[in-house]
Amino acid sequence: MKAAFGKVWRLEETGGSIIGGTIKTIQERGKNPKPPRDPRLPTPKGQTVASFRKGLAMLPDAITSRLGNKVKLSWKLTSITKSDNQGYVLTYETPEGVVSVQAKSVIMTIPSYVASEILRPLSSDAADALSIFYYPPVAAVTVSYPKEAIRKERLIDGELQGFGQLHPRSQGVETLGTIYSSSLFPNRAPAGRVLLLNYIGGSTNTGIVSKTETDLVEAVDRDLRKMLINPRAVDPLVLGVRVWPQAIPQFLVGHLDHLGAAKSALGRGGYGGLFLGGNYVAGVALGRCVEGAYESASQISDYLTKYALK
Repeated sequence: MKAAFGKVWRLEETGGSIIGGTIKTIQERGKNPKPPRDPRLPTPKGQTVASFRKGLAMLPDAITSRLGNKVKLSWKLTSITKSDNQGYVLTYETPEGVVSVQAKSVIMTIPSYVASEILRPLSSDAADALSIFYYPPVAAVTVSYPKEAIRKERLIDGELQGFGQLHPRSQGVETLGTIYSSSLFPNRAPAGRVLLLNYIGGSTNTGIVSKTETDLVEAVDRDLRKMLINPRAVDPLVLGVRVWPQAIPQFLVGHLDHLGAAKSALGRGGYGGLFLGGNYVAGVALGRCVEGAYESASQISDYLTKYALK
């Protein structure tokens, strides 16, 4: 609970129950109001989901444009070694050949199983702890149907509305869930069509890694025709199929213990300034990844301030 639903866990810890914690949180906010909201940000209408006008790629693209040539693409980190002046030497394979970079601090936001391999020469204990986290396979299948393919009973005022649907395994379908992309956000599909993003796979269906793209589309289409799409509808327009052999880290029992063990092992080895980050540390939701990035930046800033004083 603490790892997967940290905010809920903290409410119970601070207030003795979720309700008690909520009341205390509201009281604390009254005493310590948040700083003024940036006026450049849009104002959402209540609790809602959000995206970017041209998709999530706008976020990393905007960061890249701000950082300029500091962002290096197609650089593969192959090793990290401790340098003589308390920092680190990072060796990369790049399109221009092998490049070594000196750094006072390093934050690794790569998946834990990749970090495990890179860190093993430095600390086998840290590597062992990071190798425990489980990433099951998931495929993202994006398809489009004409609006008339939607079952009439699933329409509201003639439109497909809502966020989407999740499927427990007891329903007898393979698809984990479907997001109604064109219902959530404008300009995601032409007039008269719907765009559906489907996820299939997970820890109970690891066999997807051996299936073809055609197999995955057929499985999703078959499931959709059981509950959303008219069984006699035309075949879907397939816009994308992406299989992630190791997709989202699972926050299983003992997650924070393993993470703590990895961090402690790095500390015992004298690897100050080498930080672990990413979704297995902060949480898998985009919002938590952003919050975790700010938390990591604060830790690095504190470290570099102390480092500069030495």
